[in-house]
Formats: sequence, structure tokens, C-alpha cells
Amino acid sequence: MTESAMFDQLPRAHALALRLRALGADTELVAECLGIDTEAVGPLLEVAAAKLRRAEAAAHEEQDGL
Repeated sequence: MTESAMFDQLPRAHALALRLRALGADTELVAECLGIDTEAVGPLLEVAAAKLRRAEAAAHEEQDGL
């Protein structure tokens, strides 16, 4: 599974937050783009990263099972 496909499995806000952060966006910009408070960005990124790790692990398990 490609990285893009794994991001597609995430909720839109999570995928967008991770992509913005990877591009170097600061907390204020991520918050503005998502329409959330700046205090919510950190926890949202933590949840998003955990979901992405689970998607990656599932993809590896799927690949190993073939």
C-alpha cells in the first residue's frame, strides 16, 4: 500500500494536519486550515500519527501475509 493510500484511510482532518505539518506548517496555520483552536492541534496530530502508524502496520501485516 502506498503512503498516499494510507493517508486516504485517515479522517480528512487527520490526513490534512499530518500533511501540513510535514510541509513545515506551524501550529497556527494548521489550526487555521482546519478551523480549530491552536490548543487542539497537538492532540489532533498525536491521534493522527497513531492512526497512520496503525494503517502502516496493517499494510505491512497484509503484505507479509501474501
